Amino acid sequence: MLFDEAETYLNKIGDWVDPNPDPIVVEHEGFTVVRDDLLGAGTKVRGLDYLIGHAPEYKNIKEWVFGSCPATGYAQISLPTVCSRYDKRAVLFMAKRDPKNFHPYQKLGIRAGTDYRWVPNGMLNVTQARAREYAEESPETRKVLPLGLEHPYVTACFIKVARSLPAPKEFWTVGSSGSLNRALQLAWPDADAHVVSVGHKMKEHEIGRAKYYRSELKFDKAVLLQDEPPFPSAPTYDAKAWKFVREHASPGALFWNVGA
Repeated sequence: MLFDEAETYLNKIGDWVDPNPDPIVVEHEGFTVVRDDLLGAGTKVRGLDYLIGHAPEYKNIKEWVFGSCPATGYAQISLPTVCSRYDKRAVLFMAKRDPKNFHPYQKLGIRAGTDYRWVPNGMLNVTQARAREYAEESPETRKVLPLGLEHPYVTACFIKVARSLPAPKEFWTVGSSGSLNRALQLAWPDADAHVVSVGHKMKEHEIGRAKYYRSELKFDKAVLLQDEPPFPSAPTYDAKAWKFVREHASPGALFWNVGA
């Protein structure tokens, strides 16, 4: 059933080919690691490519709008990277902060071309509302992206990229919305799936068939020094899973490192 569902997703993107470099897989501490930190803008640049650059129904969209990115989120790097490739603009509504206190990812986002719209007292529901309002002003040219950048095209692209690799017996990722992990569940239906939550407590539909673990660290707190992986990894996100991989993963299990 999962194989058939994966094919349904893949049919949505036809003969799309990932324009990014092939995933680099390296062994670390007896585990297999997909080193998408080497992409510079994270795994989401693979997932967003068809949606932003090829989907015929969105060819007139000039601005991709997002209101669900925290200061520590990688979307503010990956989204403008893909948008710039196709002459689009990434518009992010985020909580206002003093430029002296910008997170390193926000500084990278500025360099990548993100159009930040700073929202005073920008709680998540407020930034999401501002993003929707902005997109509704010009629905023919602006499109809001959902929480977690979840979209069937994104899932399809993840599946296709994953299937370019040998199917593992077991794989691990971190999870917030869980979009990458669930796509890998579809790509590799016979593999044991594991997800480490680093944000809210994930719901059943976000976890899918994965075995669920939860980091005890707060969402914006960096991984502890002793638990850092031996490769560059996002300290408030992917890096938090390595402790669980060390403690629970089978030898040779695959860990997908989204970014650094």
